[in-house]
Amino acid sequence: MFPGASEVRLKPLWVQNRKFIGSKQNLLDFIAGVVAERAPEARSLADLFAGSAVVAYHFAARGFAVTASDHLYHNYVAARCFLGGRPGEVDWDRLAGMLAYLDRLPPIEGYCFTEYGGTYFTRENAGRIDAIREQIAAWRADGTIGEQEEAVLLTSLLYAADKVANTCGQYDAYLKHLGKDPYADDGTHLVDATVYKPLELCLPQVVESEQNRVYCADADVLVDAVEADVLYLDPPYNGRQYVDNYHVLENIARWQKPRLYGKTRKFRRDGLKSAYSRRATAGRHLTRLIQRARARHILLSYNNEGIIPDEVIWAALEQRGPVELFTTEYAIFGNGAGRAGRRPIVERLFYCRVVR
Repeated sequence: MFPGASEVRLKPLWVQNRKFIGSKQNLLDFIAGVVAERAPEARSLADLFAGSAVVAYHFAARGFAVTASDHLYHNYVAARCFLGGRPGEVDWDRLAGMLAYLDRLPPIEGYCFTEYGGTYFTRENAGRIDAIREQIAAWRADGTIGEQEEAVLLTSLLYAADKVANTCGQYDAYLKHLGKDPYADDGTHLVDATVYKPLELCLPQVVESEQNRVYCADADVLVDAVEADVLYLDPPYNGRQYVDNYHVLENIARWQKPRLYGKTRKFRRDGLKSAYSRRATAGRHLTRLIQRARARHILLSYNNEGIIPDEVIWAALEQRGPVELFTTEYAIFGNGAGRAGRRPIVERLFYCRVVR
């Protein structure tokens, strides 16, 4: 049924090969440097707001026992794919053949075609997402694939969909100029240059280990069950909910086909919103999380545009031990809605050596 390994020529897919607001890919050396300097004996790390999972992956690839978690299901699936597998759990020749088979499926006019075709994706790519997602679901239902194989196949689809999405890197809204050139004369971003390319599945490059654990859970709950040398915290820092930014990928991953609403085609998602993106609750939740942390070292990433006041952060960390602040300036995408460009921000890494 599937092509043999010698017939398959898939491009590699790395954990950082997606567009993700707040990704720490360009800050890995900065974060790893603080860990090496302040916690040289550390051999385990917990990342309870894993997001794109680049931090967890970085340390897992260097032999750390990593616990990674995110409350959004599509982020959990990707983390499970890239660092949640056990050695020998996946037959990679077989799985590469399955990806090649999926990549050749013709489009169908299903849920994605109806809901996202001509908006977030071209109709052709939306129909291909339907065909691939339905086949993955069928294989899982009949036992052809297990949970880890499903995570790998689904991650390949999610990353492929993200690459051809008609967005600026997040899905709070789609760009409304399909058929036009990518940029207007004044620099306004009209259409992602890759949106017209055919969706292409690639082969995830994973870390397999007996010691890693991956969860789809609320950090406020999981913190009581996790113990590690280093607790790395990277909570949302502003009022933009991640489920709003990535509702399309979350919907494809869950594949429950809910009713969608409004021009931006969102589903009801109140239960997936984070208290860390609300000014009224963010500081209180962070303080409680730090109080309950079971780690010898706490690292908190929180840039200078965050909604939690600095005095709240310092007070929470100083309850656990002496605190230091490390900073670096870097540029992030975005000079305003629909504008291409980068603006500088200061990334702050709060470090606490836990003594109480």
